Amino acid sequence: MHMLTMARRRTKQLAAVAILATAATYAPQALTASPAVASSQAGGIFRLAVTSLSGAVPARTATLTCTPDGGTHGDAVSACDQLRAADGRIDAIPEQPGYCTMESAPVRVSARGFWNGDHRRYARTFENRCLAIRATGGSVLNF
Repeated sequence: MHMLTMARRRTKQLAAVAILATAATYAPQALTASPAVASSQAGGIFRLAVTSLSGAVPARTATLTCTPDGGTHGDAVSACDQLRAADGRIDAIPEQPGYCTMESAPVRVSARGFWNGDHRRYARTFENRCLAIRATGGSVLNF
């Protein structure tokens, strides 16, 4: 089982590298653009996960690509807009105001990927999924 998990992780890593290499091949102007142009064309790819710590709810995962916005995330445009404003750093996205129930259903959220070629990681535990979504701006982890 452990070997299978490692093989899956390696396959996903290779897929992310292949996507980035393809983008570099077909969009070389993005690699040579001036800093002002490059910052307005920020892009990245993330693998997102929300895992119940109680085991009562199956883990949820999604992929998110930005520029072009897409992946399996249900609202990629909004999520990518938030990431662009925060330079691809989930912890820099302002919290979304609002209310959540005081339900105790702890979740572990994580995001791994690349933003403008730089590796990005985010992982945190929250008391419930609603608090996780609000703490990260309302869109990135809402899939």
